[in-house]
Amino acid sequence: MLAIGCVQGKPQILSTDVKLLRVQGPAGLFAERLSLFVLATDSDGPADYRSIALTEDDSGLSWTVGPESAMVTMKGKDRWIGTNAIAWAGDGSFPEGSYSIVFTDLAGNESLKTFELARPSFPETAPVRFYTEDTKWYLERNSTRGDFTREWLFLLDGQSRILQTWKVPEGDSRAEGTIESLQMMALQAVSVQCYAENASGTAGVLLTPVDLR
Repeated sequence: MLAIGCVQGKPQILSTDVKLLRVQGPAGLFAERLSLFVLATDSDGPADYRSIALTEDDSGLSWTVGPESAMVTMKGKDRWIGTNAIAWAGDGSFPEGSYSIVFTDLAGNESLKTFELARPSFPETAPVRFYTEDTKWYLERNSTRGDFTREWLFLLDGQSRILQTWKVPEGDSRAEGTIESLQMMALQAVSVQCYAENASGTAGVLLTPVDLR
């Protein structure tokens, strides 16, 4: 009876968080990535996860996010799983249109959800400039940033995993603080990465990480 109950437990996608990203590499150039995170429930518990499959419906092009490549992030008590590193074929741009998401548990049970991707308007240059100097950090807001008006700092460990996030308060064209204050938020942090997002939360720009040590 216990085995049957486990097999019959089916996942359900409660919500999805989809964003188009422009990610800056070490050379300063930007590449487009799709960020996909799923909030799912399963009677067999959060460990009952095999994969998330994403398909672009018109072309049939698909990607699979397994446990080995998945990221887990907590928003309050909610456990979201996914990735922010999905790349289009040939490192091109993701087309607008219909996409399908399939969440599969260890028993092969599936939950399906679809969404329509609309391309946002990215600024021609990075919406902000972030850098450190001596004992302080600085964030300078570009006047042509458009609606990319929300910024966060991600504190990363040596494997580029996010240890802590901090929302930069809105204000003038420049924000600043001490490196020590960032290190106190996450003692194991070795770098900080600045992220700017548009007002609708559908697109973001992720800058190259800056060393803290």
